Amino acid sequence: MDLDFVLIECEIVSDSPAQLTAALYSALRNFESKFKTSCCLMTSESCTTCRLHVECPYWTVFHQGLSSNPEIVRLHQKPSLPFSLHVIGKNGNVSTCTVGLVIVGSALNYIEFFHAALVSMIEGGASTVLSPAKFILSNYSLDYQGDRHAITQPALLPESVILLSGQYILQNSVHSDSIRLNLKSPLRLLSNGSIAHRFDFGMFLRSQMRRCSSLWAYYGTGKLDIDFAFLSESAQNVAVFDDKIQYTQPSWSRRLNRSGLAGTAECAGLVEPMLSLLTLGSYFNAGKGATFGSGYYQLEVID
Repeated sequence: MDLDFVLIECEIVSDSPAQLTAALYSALRNFESKFKTSCCLMTSESCTTCRLHVECPYWTVFHQGLSSNPEIVRLHQKPSLPFSLHVIGKNGNVSTCTVGLVIVGSALNYIEFFHAALVSMIEGGASTVLSPAKFILSNYSLDYQGDRHAITQPALLPESVILLSGQYILQNSVHSDSIRLNLKSPLRLLSNGSIAHRFDFGMFLRSQMRRCSSLWAYYGTGKLDIDFAFLSESAQNVAVFDDKIQYTQPSWSRRLNRSGLAGTAECAGLVEPMLSLLTLGSYFNAGKGATFGSGYYQLEVID
């Protein structure tokens, strides 16, 4: 019973990280078409009529077919896509922009197509603000500690990336009852049919329980073994303070449908296994649009 995944990061050094970050966020919407280009053998046909679609990596990853298990369909309905993307801009002595890609479970069978699509997407986005001669793309696979390991031979991807285990994270994360949550890209949680304009820890935790359990059920083995009712009830006792989370429109987009909650807050009163679950969920982003860069967050334990 497990959910395996890998985390790949591509980094570009840039003297204009803000512009590059905006360009790369815009490029995320092209990932699906880049993936299709990387693997499609029947470009002249639509997927619905293509005789190869049953064996096609693009169809397998993106068609989001329902499970043959009625219990999984009852609990999770339409599955999430088996990957997530995020973009991070960083200013310092060296300014960089990083695009991360998490590939989940059975979708790892197509890792070479994912990587080709990622590189093509980044190069296309970066070329809108930088000349090709002005950026170098570095590829890494990350371990549990977030340490980078260079991918020097993309042709050997299955053997040159580090496989992470959802079960390992759940069992080995050190518990703390206090954390600092940093929402790095807009979090879009649905509340009564509309996007929430205020942060609510219980709503956030329940969203991540649903997302992690759906990914586990559709792309892992077995099911995510957690007490949903207990955690949902306990979340109501978690206190949120020093709350600097606001509903905002990101600087890199003028589209209103990219607005959401961003900023930091401290949360106290967590019970096990809330922190380990949120740590696992941080790899997959959160909320509406999580697959394509929304709801990327980081956690920090408060002593």
